[in-house]
Amino acid sequence: MTNESSSSIFTPRDAHNYRVFTGWMTGAALAFGTATILISEKLIGRGLLAWGLTLLSVVLLLVTVRAYSVFLRQADELLRKIHLDALALAFGTGVVLTMGYRLCERLGAPEIDINDPLLVMLLAWGIGQWIGIRRYAGVEEAQS
Repeated sequence: MTNESSSSIFTPRDAHNYRVFTGWMTGAALAFGTATILISEKLIGRGLLAWGLTLLSVVLLLVTVRAYSVFLRQADELLRKIHLDALALAFGTGVVLTMGYRLCERLGAPEIDINDPLLVMLLAWGIGQWIGIRRYAGVEEAQS
């Protein structure tokens, strides 16, 4: 998202709510990444610290979902449309990837981790937002 195009889409309240969401999302991603590395690389045991990091990650992810829900609920119609279209693209991408690749695994392709399709879905969600902002902020018209 460029500042020029996104500033015409976000009201001050929308911008604030989106910053709150991205703050929680960043914290959740950092906690999840830290827990994943420390636990999978056996840098910490499966004791209290590992469970604490796991619980912290889950709580931060839940708060992130709530913050995004608040953002969507309070967003104006155009911004909500952009984000719901982006979510639909991400969900559809995830369904095709997980179901399609599951069949490929049954044909002998290597197994993938659950996080791989989730990362693709997050990327599709971001691309969907970028497309929507370009479409509705008048960027396409300005370049014509």
